[in-house]
Amino acid sequence: MPPSYNVAVLLYPSADILDFSGPIEVYTTNPPSPTPCPFKTTTFAQTNPVAAESNALVYIPDKTLAEVRAELEQYDIMVIPGGKAKLLLSMTSTDHGKEILELIQKFTALTPRPETGIRILQSVCTGSLLLAASGVLANRTVTGDHQNYEPIRQFADRAAGGNSGVNVVRKRWADAGKTDAGVRIVTAGGVSSGIDASLWIMEELLGKVRAEWVAEVMEFERRGEEEAWGVGKA
Repeated sequence: MPPSYNVAVLLYPSADILDFSGPIEVYTTNPPSPTPCPFKTTTFAQTNPVAAESNALVYIPDKTLAEVRAELEQYDIMVIPGGKAKLLLSMTSTDHGKEILELIQKFTALTPRPETGIRILQSVCTGSLLLAASGVLANRTVTGDHQNYEPIRQFADRAAGGNSGVNVVRKRWADAGKTDAGVRIVTAGGVSSGIDASLWIMEELLGKVRAEWVAEVMEFERRGEEEAWGVGKA
């Protein structure tokens, strides 16, 4: 029986709905009975309730950021969603934004949980701006929202105090490798790319058969890593 993976999903005001709900849908799709779901998902935020993008939906997070920070070692996967770039650009200079950046730094410094042997930091869309601002993308190949490649570089360079060496590429998702502690960093392109990245992570952890089964249940047509927005189109 595979281990149970604990997933923490960040919510914040005006975050893009599909950025976090897409990965949550992947990780919470239950396998056929009696096989237990291998993922336990926890949402967390600094405020409660949380109004998503355009106030279209209001969410009650499972835990506060402080609670997740106190038990951070228990989480195997952390999902950082995106939102409007202007929002994230301003948020990183606030006390709340700095708390998120510190949480990202602390998570990437952890060694994998012994029970699972893995730890993964996953961003979706402009969520890579938060990773860049935290300084964890230096000298890595990453992706993000196709309209914000340059801000990713700028944020990473600012965090590094100079040239960060970050390589921003046009992909559906990018495996940026592991930190010295053993945390794997996976960045996804815009919005629905987070679903593909989550299915790829599932395939890495549980095998292709399980990932394809979940994609079929979701009626989601998977796209490859290189199939970024606009690639191969006139």
